[in-house]
Amino acid sequence: MKNIVLCFDRARDHPGPREASNAEAVLRLLEESDEQITWYHPGTPAPASERGRLGRLRWREAAAHDARTTIAEAYEFLVEWWEPGDRIFMFGVGLGASCAHELTRLLGTVGVLPDLMDYVLATYALPRTRRSPQDWQRVTRLAARLAGHREIGVPVQFLGLWDMAKAPCRQETGVTNVVAGRHAVAVDGGNGSLAGRLVEAPESVEEVWFRGAHCDVAGGRGACWPLADIALDWMLDGAVQAGVTVRDDSRCEAPAPSEYDALAESPRTISLRRLPASPLVHASVDVYLRAHPEYWRRLPAQVVWADADWLARSERLVDARPSTAVEPPVLAAAAS
Repeated sequence: MKNIVLCFDRARDHPGPREASNAEAVLRLLEESDEQITWYHPGTPAPASERGRLGRLRWREAAAHDARTTIAEAYEFLVEWWEPGDRIFMFGVGLGASCAHELTRLLGTVGVLPDLMDYVLATYALPRTRRSPQDWQRVTRLAARLAGHREIGVPVQFLGLWDMAKAPCRQETGVTNVVAGRHAVAVDGGNGSLAGRLVEAPESVEEVWFRGAHCDVAGGRGACWPLADIALDWMLDGAVQAGVTVRDDSRCEAPAPSEYDALAESPRTISLRRLPASPLVHASVDVYLRAHPEYWRRLPAQVVWADADWLARSERLVDARPSTAVEPPVLAAAAS
């Protein structure tokens, strides 16, 4: 049994390592061995947005094609290396997070089919039109018959996403084959028309909101790195708990965020995101709120603090305390 780790990045447009996204940062911390192999996709540049209805249609088609190509390449890697009993870990940022999410759904639908890979990918797995949940159930039954197995879905041991973008090829069905997962979402948005996709499987994927714009959560060019490191540390902690292995010499490179990092300032965008009722919000935001109570205006009336032990986490396997609900006493004054 081995770990297979797949990392989906955005377009690689950074000149140096400090401008790498959090997906690439995780990759650099992981152990490479016979017991754990990795795959990395740098992402493709987002197609230039065109004006007009026809231009928008061309943009959507180009973006969907790039996403399908990325997912197909990752699936081919799994066909080559995956064996029954192996554990799959996935990480992704932005559009890369959407690709990781769609590949997870694909694995839950048709599993890993070496002999039928091209047929399944072309005909069923990466459709150009939306499929209903009933459609996917039929695809699963057909794939099981073709493979000669009753149970065909393959679980994903850990799904780690940073501020997943809205990809034109996304499907409306959720993912049910995730053992554990985390999704770091930016309170302050900032990814243009691609922003704002949430995970459809809240039972197994912990979705937590972090202060900052898209790049402040996902990392990359223009990021406020103290904030990006908070989201990276939280994600890495969950992945290690799920069984991923980091290098022995990576502890000095891994983030160790502090209260000073939580107070870091970032150019704020005009937040267009509406948070759900009683969302999970990372406890680092509470540190910022004590110094800047006006930030409550960006949050709903009641939030649930997540990862309460983030400051005390000196090792990766510290169990987090149960999340606690809070209703801010200063909300009325701050919002007035």
